[in-house]
Amino acid sequence: MNRQSFKAVLSTILALLFLLLAATGVLLYFGKTGVIWGFSRQSLREIHFWAAASMCVFIPVHLILNCRLYLAELRVLMKKEKLVSDRGLPEKKNGK
Repeated sequence: MNRQSFKAVLSTILALLFLLLAATGVLLYFGKTGVIWGFSRQSLREIHFWAAASMCVFIPVHLILNCRLYLAELRVLMKKEKLVSDRGLPEKKNGK
């Protein structure tokens, strides 16, 4: 698996974990008692916890793999450089 494919898989996993985390959080918040969609509150708490724990592992890996792009976006945010749209990389100012 090449780097781009790995980054795509990792981003997809993070998106799915976020949706799972949000869904279980909403169900736990609004479903105060009993069984919710066939899951006990304890089961939902476990799923919620493990989704959050998994994200804590995958997010740093995601940030490390996307460090170059993230730093380029920060430079654009600080208005030091202009973003080139086709590759998402910054365009250097003239003379620098």
